[in-house]
Amino acid sequence: MRVVPVIAALALGGLALTACTAEAQDPTGVEWELLAVDGQVTDMPATLTVDAEGRIAGKAPCNRYSGQNQASLPELKLGGVAATKMACDRLADEQVFFAALAAMTRMERVDDRTLVLTGPDGRSMEFARDLMNSLTRCTTCVPKD
Repeated sequence: MRVVPVIAALALGGLALTACTAEAQDPTGVEWELLAVDGQVTDMPATLTVDAEGRIAGKAPCNRYSGQNQASLPELKLGGVAATKMACDRLADEQVFFAALAAMTRMERVDDRTLVLTGPDGRSMEFARDLMNSLTRCTTCVPKD
């Protein structure tokens, strides 16, 4: 009668796999660093975090920001995003960042180290868990000819 322990072990293994898969897709609880906008790697210093209640927050190139997702993940519908009003030499980058963020309509954690936000007309923002990790690769970037 060793069949029952084997079946129980297989069932528990399946639950663990499901939990790992769900965790790998959950974008919350991680500080994501901006890697690319619209398929182009960027050097804009910006971050994004998402909490379980759908609040977003982070640092744009100049200012801290926060907002609320008005939809259920993976859908994204940002209401007004509030930001501090500090001046810096990267305000043009900040405008690009906020314009792109406002256009995003979906958020998907691709793997353990990649979060992709997408919007209409092929727009995208790609964030990485750790930009300095040698395994970090841009998955949305357009190949150069």
